[in-house]
Amino acid sequence: MNCKVCGAKSESEYCFRHKPRKPLAGTTTQPAIRRRTLRSNKSKGKPSPNEDHLFFKQIWNKRPHRSEISGTYLGKEASSAFFHHILPKNKYPKIRMDEENIILLTLDEHADVESDMYKYDIINQRRTKLLKKHELY
Repeated sequence: MNCKVCGAKSESEYCFRHKPRKPLAGTTTQPAIRRRTLRSNKSKGKPSPNEDHLFFKQIWNKRPHRSEISGTYLGKEASSAFFHHILPKNKYPKIRMDEENIILLTLDEHADVESDMYKYDIINQRRTKLLKKHELY
């Protein structure tokens, strides 16, 4: 399948760069947050999307708003597309909410690392460090 916007190959109707994104927590109205919390995935042992967004917001407030690979400024507003789990959250759910497992990237860098997880040396080094730290190797 090809992206509707740019024609690039994709698994759905939009490629990673053009896929619609949800705003991070804190930018929605109170009733929407309350509804989302009621439908959380706590019964399945997974953080709800709102918990992920709050976690990303904490990281956003602590770190400079720049790509940790290129140093490119990411802007004033956080987007979930700027946050990448170095060790995939589906394979390593126990460290999903570990701040060391998150790296800030531009949209293009994130798309690149999603298609080739070994593309950037800094991510490879952090992956090795995390695997050793959590004894997952």
